[in-house]
Amino acid sequence: MYPVFLSVSSNDEKFAHSIWEDLPRDWAYLYSASGEEGAELWDEISRRELPSSNYLIVFWSKDYVRAKGCVRELRQAAELVASGTLSPLILRLDDFPIIWSDELPGELKQVFSDLAPLLEVRTSRPNIPVDDASHLVQRFIEPAMNVAHPMFPRDDILEPMRSAVQKERFKCFPAMWISGFPGAGRTTLVEQLNRSMTPNGRLISIDINAASLPRQICLKLESGGLGADFERLQQVQEAEEAAMPSGVAARIDRIFQAGNYVVFRHEMILQNNVDLPEWFDDVVGALDPAQRPKLFIVSQMPLSIERRKACFDKLAEQRVPGFSNHEVTSFTESLLAHFDPQPDRWSAKAVDDLIEAAQGNLGLLVTLAKAASSVIDLGEVDELVAHAKNRALQSIAYYVDWAFGTLHDHIHCQRLLLFLNDVSPCDPRDLGSLFEDASESILNILSKCIKLGFVERDSGGLYRLTPFLSGRLGRHLVRADLVDWRRTVIENFAKSPIDLDTENGFIRIEARIQASLWTGKDDLPNLIEKFVSASHWFQAGVRLYHARQHAAAHRLLKKVFAARESFSQASRTELLRYFGLAAIRTGHSEDVERCILLLNGDYKSKEIASYLEAFNLEVQQRFLEAKEKYEEALRLNQGMGNRLERIYRPLIKCILLTKFPDFGLAEDYALDWAKVRQTVFAKHALCRIYLLWMHEGPTLRNPTPADLKKRYDDALNDLQAHPGGTGAYHEVLAEDAELREAPDVAVAELEKAIAIDDRVELQLRRWQIMARDKRMSSTALSELEEMKADVRKAGLRDAHLKGLVEIFVTAMFNDIYSAQRLNRFAAPLESREIGAILNRLRRRSADA
Repeated sequence: MYPVFLSVSSNDEKFAHSIWEDLPRDWAYLYSASGEEGAELWDEISRRELPSSNYLIVFWSKDYVRAKGCVRELRQAAELVASGTLSPLILRLDDFPIIWSDELPGELKQVFSDLAPLLEVRTSRPNIPVDDASHLVQRFIEPAMNVAHPMFPRDDILEPMRSAVQKERFKCFPAMWISGFPGAGRTTLVEQLNRSMTPNGRLISIDINAASLPRQICLKLESGGLGADFERLQQVQEAEEAAMPSGVAARIDRIFQAGNYVVFRHEMILQNNVDLPEWFDDVVGALDPAQRPKLFIVSQMPLSIERRKACFDKLAEQRVPGFSNHEVTSFTESLLAHFDPQPDRWSAKAVDDLIEAAQGNLGLLVTLAKAASSVIDLGEVDELVAHAKNRALQSIAYYVDWAFGTLHDHIHCQRLLLFLNDVSPCDPRDLGSLFEDASESILNILSKCIKLGFVERDSGGLYRLTPFLSGRLGRHLVRADLVDWRRTVIENFAKSPIDLDTENGFIRIEARIQASLWTGKDDLPNLIEKFVSASHWFQAGVRLYHARQHAAAHRLLKKVFAARESFSQASRTELLRYFGLAAIRTGHSEDVERCILLLNGDYKSKEIASYLEAFNLEVQQRFLEAKEKYEEALRLNQGMGNRLERIYRPLIKCILLTKFPDFGLAEDYALDWAKVRQTVFAKHALCRIYLLWMHEGPTLRNPTPADLKKRYDDALNDLQAHPGGTGAYHEVLAEDAELREAPDVAVAELEKAIAIDDRVELQLRRWQIMARDKRMSSTALSELEEMKADVRKAGLRDAHLKGLVEIFVTAMFNDIYSAQRLNRFAAPLESREIGAILNRLRRRSADA
């Protein structure tokens, strides 16, 4: 079954074929109906193809009205349009009339009568060129991206939700908090609940996070839920009431009165699980109970005790669990029947394996079924499922690796994912403008990414990365050629003109704000610049910090620091943490001291102050003092799993970097870390502790355990067995080879690690080992010069230039020194910076 039906005469088939080629292959049914050959297929078309379509494209021309098959299609289409099941678009290929007149042959009068109801939807101008027709078709049928699939009946959750939301006999709580992991079906349940309460109601989806401010949410509600044009958005931007929680509540009420409802999607933009700001409680408090809920909050976090107390009379709650495997066999089979043209090839065991691989995550189950159904060789499916059958997060990680691998030859899909990773959500018009010169249409690109589950289309027609997969995509999107493409495209997009109508106007404004701040610049058109807020600076600053663009992050977060009173207490605490981290990274000691002072001034944030102090000492290479401060932070953060993870890693690192490492203490911390969470990082750290302990040998301070070699071997096997640990396993073997002074083996092991995980740090380490070895230094120099000349690797070069120059100088000391060659490689570093690197390495060489 195809969502799009192309109705065309055989004489116009070439024109229609050009349009069809730009559409996803499984989207459009094209058959040129003309004469008796069209009649032969009419029974099948009238019974199956046309009734099952959502969109009809009529290629209207003087030949169309003479083709018997086309006339029959048009007559049935008129009935389907009248019943509301088919949406038509008329493409006028010539100047043949679309309105009946007496000058036309009488036998055509019925054809024009059938055409009449179709003209009320959308019709092109006469003599439309094929390129314009293609763009019009793609814009018209774009909503078909939101393809329906069988839904898992969750009556076990839906009925408790109905009971929980009912406050009194004829009144519901005005708001409901829905928690659960991404992919659990939270938003679907909200839609199903509202279908019984407001059948024609529209879901207005709004992204909200710990850094959001009331005015920003008011603008989103006006744009997405109330159809505000640009003039109205300007009024809201300047209105004092829009800066208040009551302004948010008033707009939610207006959307409710129109028969619709609002869903706040709680984004987790900060590393710590930070709840929504305190002003959200005032929004809920300003909403009155009614015959149905007005606001739903979809979050990973359960409703906090404090928030439950503050909103007890206005806020209901529901936790959405995953599913147990035995519940979903028939549902999985219905998914495979829907997605797979040959569902019979799935044995009962294959279905059970697919269910097990999803590990109770509905979103992952649908994604696996969709992706596996497109694989011709079931052997590939077996491989995918075999690797994915592990804990849920590991299943997702492996699926992302597998699915991204299928896009190896689809550069436009990779670029789309990279752009949406930076600018999200995004209007399809903006995505289309980015790929105007691509070799395939934006619908084709989107279709491939949606099939693999990487991209989703929300109820407002906006595209974003699928939340439960997006966090696992990042490491695939750091290739130098992709990063270089992004730099140019993001900068151009930020400055691109925007035709602001009433559809997603503020979202399109915010997309350009995101793009501009992501480049580290504030260069925006005037009409967009006025909408930039401290909330945008905060969110961009956090993302820039995690992207290691520390100077740009510090600049933006300093602006937010000056406006910190706009934010809630929890958000201010996170601001001080990120601002402090960026200040440490960029050497702004005064800002570091201010952040630590403010954090120490509140008992709730003392543990973050200790962490910042420890990190500041670590950066200064005062490892023993840093270790003591990290231990203080560890004590203050007991019971906070996520924070503990981030403390164990640098704590163990600092212990191993002290003059006399306490390997036994480091081992204890690594084992404690593994009790919090079994991650690759924890397992890797334990392997390194044992490896360095063996290399150090027994001392009075650190006697070597008799079974140390066995502990190392067991830890190494455990790391290798971890689904994401193969690359780290080869890293450990590389370090072992380095300690044994076998640089050739170390390089070979690093190359194996790079083949699995091409992190920049691994490549830099490989070059460092090669540069220090006389036999490999010449190769290192050649590779570094090749990298410098490769325009696709400009991002790598710019981000790590000083480190690369240091490696280059080290290699030249072991080969042939040439000042001219060095200056050429080190450009655009100034001569004093090059000289400082030379002097430092010479001193280090002399000390050795």
